Amino acid sequence: MSHIGVTVRLRPIRFAFLVRPTDTAALLEIFRINTCLWGGKYNPIIPGIRQIPRWWDRHRPPLETAPQVVNGYLDFFEPDFLVEASAGLADGLGYQKDRVLQLSDILPRGENRDVRGHGLSVIDLYRDLYRKEFQFMRRHEHGIVHVVAREKKFQAFSACLGGEFPKTDTLSYFEEAFIEAFDPEIIALDGEALAKLFQSGGKTALRMGHSKLNVDYHDHSDPALFVLDATKPQDLIDFWNLRATRRNVLPIPVQWTEELSIFVNEFIKLNHRPLPGNPNGVMIHPHVMFARSISTGAVDRIYHNYFKSEINGAVVRQDWYPQFWRPSPSFAVRQMRPILSADSKTIDLPTDPQKPDLRFEGLHPEFVSEYGNDHRWANVVKLREWGLNDQIATVYPTNHRRGLFARLNFATDDLLSTTEGLVVLPKYRGMSQFWRLLDGATAIRQWMETQNVKSSPSDAGRATQQIVQTLQGFWGVASIAHPAIVQLLNEISRRPGSRSIQHQEFQNRIRNANKDNIWRHKNFETLVQRNAVELGLEIKCEKCSSWSWHPLKDLGYTVNCGLCLQSFAFPIIDPTSSQHTRWSYRLVGPFALPDYARGGYAAALTLRFFSNVLGQMDQAQITWSAGQELELGPKRKAEADVILWYQRKQTFGNDYPTEAVFGEVKSFGREAFTQDDVDRMKVLAEHFPGSIIVFATMKEASELSRQEIARMRKLAAWGREYLPQQHRTRAPVIVLTGTELFTAHHLRSEWEAKGGKHAEIAAHGWVRFDNLRHLADYTQQLYLGMESYHGYLDKRWQQRRARKQGADPAGRAAERSCTRG
Repeated sequence: MSHIGVTVRLRPIRFAFLVRPTDTAALLEIFRINTCLWGGKYNPIIPGIRQIPRWWDRHRPPLETAPQVVNGYLDFFEPDFLVEASAGLADGLGYQKDRVLQLSDILPRGENRDVRGHGLSVIDLYRDLYRKEFQFMRRHEHGIVHVVAREKKFQAFSACLGGEFPKTDTLSYFEEAFIEAFDPEIIALDGEALAKLFQSGGKTALRMGHSKLNVDYHDHSDPALFVLDATKPQDLIDFWNLRATRRNVLPIPVQWTEELSIFVNEFIKLNHRPLPGNPNGVMIHPHVMFARSISTGAVDRIYHNYFKSEINGAVVRQDWYPQFWRPSPSFAVRQMRPILSADSKTIDLPTDPQKPDLRFEGLHPEFVSEYGNDHRWANVVKLREWGLNDQIATVYPTNHRRGLFARLNFATDDLLSTTEGLVVLPKYRGMSQFWRLLDGATAIRQWMETQNVKSSPSDAGRATQQIVQTLQGFWGVASIAHPAIVQLLNEISRRPGSRSIQHQEFQNRIRNANKDNIWRHKNFETLVQRNAVELGLEIKCEKCSSWSWHPLKDLGYTVNCGLCLQSFAFPIIDPTSSQHTRWSYRLVGPFALPDYARGGYAAALTLRFFSNVLGQMDQAQITWSAGQELELGPKRKAEADVILWYQRKQTFGNDYPTEAVFGEVKSFGREAFTQDDVDRMKVLAEHFPGSIIVFATMKEASELSRQEIARMRKLAAWGREYLPQQHRTRAPVIVLTGTELFTAHHLRSEWEAKGGKHAEIAAHGWVRFDNLRHLADYTQQLYLGMESYHGYLDKRWQQRRARKQGADPAGRAAERSCTRG
């Protein structure tokens, strides 16, 4: 039985608010809107900058341009909708027009009943909380507070800290509902009141707005105090986003450091403690972070006067702001936004492999009313196939800016493909989802069409597809993951006549190849049971003495000779004599094709490498298509033996962005990778910038010619160039040899067993083989004789520095002087 696993998670709509970092009035309005939205505290605020401001980094000139920073923020938070504080801020960001809103589009206003608004307001939440909890007499104080600024200049800070409700008549019902439901304590905010609020842990309106939400922070940071100027809008934006991603961070206005000094000292002492569950004496170290508007001189003074602890090493001073707009470096803990969840479920649905349709119920908040705003919540859907021969597309290119190119569901709204999963935005509660899934080849073909590329399957691609289908997916393809086995199959395919082999010889040769390997002990059974070979009987003809193979279904008392075409009697007198009959296996379908199934074995093993070797233990997942002939434009053609979407999985947190992979695959030819092959791959890399290029062969590295290595090395050097707009290199080149394609199970174990430089690389615990860009670096070192990517970057930096010094004699002289000193 074939099954699709479906995981559905319910969360609020995620809006990203674009605002100029100097626009205090618009920022205050954003705080008010988010106070009225379920989960509004976790909606990011993106600084809509056209150029990098002077305060952006106190330590060094910025590395990115303003558009790169804005796009980096968006890629980190992956919002469902953009909301402009002023028209035009979203221009050039690549978002669909219907997913760019204005501030006035969020909350419904009474003057226009045709405007329904977006997002789920807190009114239904307040009503449900009051009905279930707060209408009854409580034995203890509920601790809910309503924070208001004592001075107008701190109004925006107060709204950022605890929320503030809109002041217009048409939206005044939000504040009225909050007061009516919870009877909060009113707090006029100043330094002393802020200290008491921190100590009491009062529940503000902003905090109440994420009730009934589970917030899963993937944040390993220590508790932090964020020192900011409470009158600077850029500092408020930074604190808002920091709080949306970190579990324990509190704002400390520089205007109130004196009043907060006692609390700060207690906070540091309370949080400087042993890490729970750690037996090695590791301590938690509270951090003191400083907003970017505060000058270096002021940082020194403020830290020394108010935050330096008498306990040595108790507190860590942090002058830099977390760079959400940059992808996390591979050597560090990955920086992620938290996962919000109000509900989730996992279901296993039987499906027809020929028509994989899904029907399942979406999730909605239990407290929500029947009707309301548009797009009030989101369902995040993840798919996993079981028993569908790895044919169904469960991974798609991540693109939160535009809807998915393929309409899988029958709703009017597009799906969004993100690192969370496929995001659907239901309009009503209780809506059923009906999806029609695509196979990998169809999904990739449709994606190609959106890139203005026409594609059609090649002959080799059809053979690869049939091999994977016959072996029932990549776990079955593992049965041919040994050089002796593919050599045997190819040897049989080249035999004249029946292309068969005596059954005992076939069994013995396969089992000898797999001897003493626990991961390969079922290879013979898999090939037989999954119909790579067919059992039949070879019978010696009475008339011409030739042997011919006959399938079981054609056996009878009279048989026909395959050579002389005459009929003769079945040897019923002595049917078991090897002089007359012998049981044999014959290759079937694509396995009977010569030249290693026209390259199909190597292609199938390449796909299996990405799916099952790199993706074992659910580390990665792929959607794939076998060989395609591509028309990239007028008189511009290319061919790829394998095309796949590869996505690394994260056990806790969001997955990694999907990588597009194009592969050129060869069998055992002496001069396999020609200049034409390399040129075709370069054309694909130019048309799909940032994609991964793979050269795979069943040969060992020692069998690659110097010419092949030189061709691939030249392309790999070109592909190492960095693309600033995409935050990645142009075209990482991965070289796979028989060592990788014939890996039994673990690539690390395979490399360790091989010894030499393979074992040297595999010995490092931090090596991540499932990171394709790292794998490209490792294989380029092993098989192309290239220096490491780190060494390459260091050399580039040294060359740039030398050129700069050569153009600045005064600077070079000063450096010499410093050296002599």
